[in-house]
Amino acid sequence: MISVTVGDFKSRFSDYLDSVINGEDVEILYGRAKKPVAKFTKIKETEKRNIGTLDGISSFSEIEDGKISVEEFLGI
Repeated sequence: MISVTVGDFKSRFSDYLDSVINGEDVEILYGRAKKPVAKFTKIKETEKRNIGTLDGISSFSEIEDGKISVEEFLGI
């Protein structure tokens, strides 16, 4: 992890952004005590997940009156 002051971060923002893109964390220090106030990290990209076992296999639609016969329910 890289720790930098606010002034240094402002003046070299692009360099630190490149570091974050490459997987390095950048911690921002503030004040005379140089206390950490923020941390920049790379966003983890997630894959699209299928929700449910029938995702992409089945579908449903509503009937106008909301009623369905047994035959329609069973697909007969």
